[in-house]
Amino acid sequence: MELLVTMKSLKLLLILTTAAACSSATAEEILRSPDEKIEVSLRTDEGNVTYSVRLGGDAIIGPSSLGLKPNDLAPLEVAKVTRSSADNVWEPVWGSQKRYRDHYNEIQLKVEGDAAQTIIFRAYNDGIAFRYQIPESFKFSDQVYAHEASEISIISEKPTAWFPLSQVLVSDAVDLNTWESGNRKVNKNARYDFKPARIRTPFTVKLSEQACLSVHEAAVVHSDEAWLNLDGNTLTVLSNLKTAGGWVTPWRTIQIADKPGGLITSSLIVNLNAPCEFEDTSWIKPGVTLWDWRAHGAHADDGFEYGLNTESYIRFIDFAAEAEVEYLMLDAEWYGPERDPKSDPKTAIPEIDIEQVCAYAKSKGVGIWLYVNTKAFQNFDMDETFSVYRNWGVVGIKHGFLGGGSHAKNEFSHNVAKKCAEYHIMYVVHESEKPSGVERTWPNILSYEYVNSMLDSGTRPAATPSRVINNLFVFGLSGPVDRSCGMFDLDSYITREYCHRQIPSTVVSQTAQCLLFPSGLVTLPDFPDAYRRKADLFEFIAQLPMSYDETRVLDAEFGQHITLARQAGDEWFVGALADEAGRKTSVTLDFLEEGVTYDLTLYEDAPDAHYEYIGPMNKREAMTQKVTLEPQATRRELYQVKKITAKKGDMIPTVIAPGGGHCMWIRPQAATHLTR
Repeated sequence: MELLVTMKSLKLLLILTTAAACSSATAEEILRSPDEKIEVSLRTDEGNVTYSVRLGGDAIIGPSSLGLKPNDLAPLEVAKVTRSSADNVWEPVWGSQKRYRDHYNEIQLKVEGDAAQTIIFRAYNDGIAFRYQIPESFKFSDQVYAHEASEISIISEKPTAWFPLSQVLVSDAVDLNTWESGNRKVNKNARYDFKPARIRTPFTVKLSEQACLSVHEAAVVHSDEAWLNLDGNTLTVLSNLKTAGGWVTPWRTIQIADKPGGLITSSLIVNLNAPCEFEDTSWIKPGVTLWDWRAHGAHADDGFEYGLNTESYIRFIDFAAEAEVEYLMLDAEWYGPERDPKSDPKTAIPEIDIEQVCAYAKSKGVGIWLYVNTKAFQNFDMDETFSVYRNWGVVGIKHGFLGGGSHAKNEFSHNVAKKCAEYHIMYVVHESEKPSGVERTWPNILSYEYVNSMLDSGTRPAATPSRVINNLFVFGLSGPVDRSCGMFDLDSYITREYCHRQIPSTVVSQTAQCLLFPSGLVTLPDFPDAYRRKADLFEFIAQLPMSYDETRVLDAEFGQHITLARQAGDEWFVGALADEAGRKTSVTLDFLEEGVTYDLTLYEDAPDAHYEYIGPMNKREAMTQKVTLEPQATRRELYQVKKITAKKGDMIPTVIAPGGGHCMWIRPQAATHLTR
């Protein structure tokens, strides 16, 4: 449950001003962020309402339109201007920070006339946001409010952008000055180098060495998701307000930072969402889960083959208890063909004694997550289903094939999440709607598959090392995302039933990604024996609490490298990635407590480790080339583990292999393991 704490003895300061305006008058209002580094100029001129933005005195967004209109040419008349400020601190149930500061200055522009509305504009230290509120006395009309004029006119000599090519694929770097339109159809599983008619968000742009921004939206609850259109260097919001519902639109957000790492530590998106709706949140516990889906067909060291059966799950549970991993997730088909409307999510297939599995897991202190397809939620009573799950002791649901994005599907997902909460069940959603910070309101939502899940689809291109880093600066800025990283058996997994393509990554990179990708739940794709074989490396993942007191980006550059540190209690976890070139650097431990000696475990790429796999990258490509994908030795699994001691200010050399990673587990000497 959230705690609202007043800072500087100030709950809410209201400074009211009234400014008469008409379509023929020009007026300007200046809105600054609390630290005054971001300055917004709001102007009304000849019936147009625009804004522009400066960062540190430099123009980064030129005059850009605002407002809801019947059409593009319709004038808006601003009749009143209201200013306010707020400075609060709230505590999330879980997240990347123990506390978030919700500190902003706000202007509200009251528009009168047929298209009556209030334009609400906020400036935070980490960005700006605006939304439109329609008076409750007005009946919503999709004709009166047919056109959303929202624009973002980027100012940059060479703007370089990264954005989603589909719901899961990230683009490579795009020079917006030379990017040309194309008429080809967009394939959701393929890369393209032409400008499409619609672009997903987050849309992340490097403006210069001193400025970057990311365009997204927050609090998408009673609305369709918005898209973007790019004309020159001006982005226009493409929205469908016919199904907006209620009287307020989602927030249009622009995260702003002087360095890439500032985008990752931004709290703008969650701050713009409503407070937690639950009084009791003690049952919401982020963590790590084992997962059966990619293990089908894997062979244990004793010859056992993993599949959809009780014995496989017993083995998973035994390892989870042994390694102190909190959860096991049973994926699709456990209750029959998932897309068959007659498959009952309360009845397991004959090969699985689901009640035995749940009871055994409970006896071992392991929580069970169950996959449920949307069809089962649509065709079977949810209360009956969740009542059965509660009796079994199920702790979480993975909701599959939502196909989110529309108003109806967004609300359906949120209703499932709220229904889960009635039964104290946590929730992740796949084929999902766009994350927009609603996990603040419903904190049992731990993750979304709004990112390239490593092994999905035999035709989808793999995420190269540089693309994995860019995933953090695009999909990772939207909220918690389920990448299902952590594959350890990189040389042999390709023969399994649901492993469709090779992974260009070292095993230490796989380990670091479990820390780096924001999520309340790490879903591990490998089987117990693979983790036992590398128990010294798996130790890092097993210790991750997935909820942190503080997060710092120590060093980062789009598409090249990132080093990030997260604190939990008196311990720190550090993860780093490098692109195809690898990296030699060092980490300065200036974030540690003075006068304390720390034990450090370093999880490193071996000197000759490398991300490359030579040959076809996926099964479809192998079939075309008439090649059989078979296990073969690579340098992806080469790693080493070291133990050292250090103090605040020490510099730790880090050598990252091409496409590799680096991890540190830091804890005070003589301290016990983190209690989770």
